[in-house]
Amino acid sequence: MQMIRKALKISLLGGGLLAMAGCATPIDSEPPIYMKHPIQISESIERLELYSRPDGMSLSARDSEAVAGFLSGYARFGDGPLHMNYPAQTNSGVLQTRSVVQNIMGQIGMGGAPIQEGQYQSMPNAPAPVVISYRRLKALPKNCGLTSNLSRTYNNQPWREFGCSQSANLAAMVQDYRQFLEPYPMGSPDMRRRMTVYDKYIKGESPASQLPPNQSITATEDQ
Repeated sequence: MQMIRKALKISLLGGGLLAMAGCATPIDSEPPIYMKHPIQISESIERLELYSRPDGMSLSARDSEAVAGFLSGYARFGDGPLHMNYPAQTNSGVLQTRSVVQNIMGQIGMGGAPIQEGQYQSMPNAPAPVVISYRRLKALPKNCGLTSNLSRTYNNQPWREFGCSQSANLAAMVQDYRQFLEPYPMGSPDMRRRMTVYDKYIKGESPASQLPPNQSITATEDQ
């Protein structure tokens, strides 16, 4: 009789476990953070407007520093030529803008940078600037607003915005966004160093570099 009761309990317990397993809903694992909150790279246009007087083009020390900073950004992040668009209604100041910009480019070591010129329609006798622009890449981090309940952890899964701040901070810290698209090119190998390593391997010696005579490494145990 006791054996029958034990067998009945075991069968009821097994049936309950099977019923619970049948009611349980499988939960998909969460994708990696870089797939949930990717860093989007897009092309942006940086532009600078230079207004001139009818009698000529002259920049103050502050304006010259601003133009030099803009051109330095082009040297660092620019993709393609530097564009200079002139208004249709030109004067002596507009015509002097190119020489002024080229002079500043020569001072910061950009004398050979390509310049593509163009023209746009402007109203007669209306102030119209010379527009300097270039293309560059920029990161578009996601908006990490909290929209889910952090206390809902019944299914042992992270909340929807988990990892978003990490992705946004990485996009804000990296300046050259081409690093997200392709790795840096490898430099040329040092053939002299390579042959030195091969020779030491053949001789059975250690290929490691020698430490300077004034450099020593010691390790002590705490008593």
